[in-house]
Amino acid sequence: MEPTSAPARPALAVVLWWWAVTLAVLVVLDDLTFGPFFWAISRLAGPGWAMAAVYAIYVPVQLFLVRRGTAEEPGPVAHWFLRRLDLERRFERVGHNEERLHSRVVGAGSAVPLSLVIGGVLPPLLLWRRGFSADFVRRVAIVTAVVYATEFALLHGLLPSLV
Repeated sequence: MEPTSAPARPALAVVLWWWAVTLAVLVVLDDLTFGPFFWAISRLAGPGWAMAAVYAIYVPVQLFLVRRGTAEEPGPVAHWFLRRLDLERRFERVGHNEERLHSRVVGAGSAVPLSLVIGGVLPPLLLWRRGFSADFVRRVAIVTAVVYATEFALLHGLLPSLV
């Protein structure tokens, strides 16, 4: 029998390309879905109103989704949103890269910075799926929700006023 060799590693350019596509998919899901609404508020009423609207909407909604996602039965509205977060990706590589990001969420220390990339809901729910208590996950969600809302507020509340 001939020894089998390890599969060849893809070229760096290919790896970078698929990571760029992965991040683009993550951005499109939220930023292009809800971003224009806050851009309009920023342009019409000012960045302060847009940023306040982001915090007033995003933080409570994210906390609601984490609370319902860690409950026995999430309910129909939360179930719809939570299913949207676990979409099957069209490209296998994008799904694989996204799973790699998810696998990096191993505790609060990794959940918080990763919330900048994958949002404020998924990191706590990934911790819950890994066996962390619902109370712990809900406390982490307060931080991840605020971190993600801050990022979103800067991108879609403040930035449009500067353009």
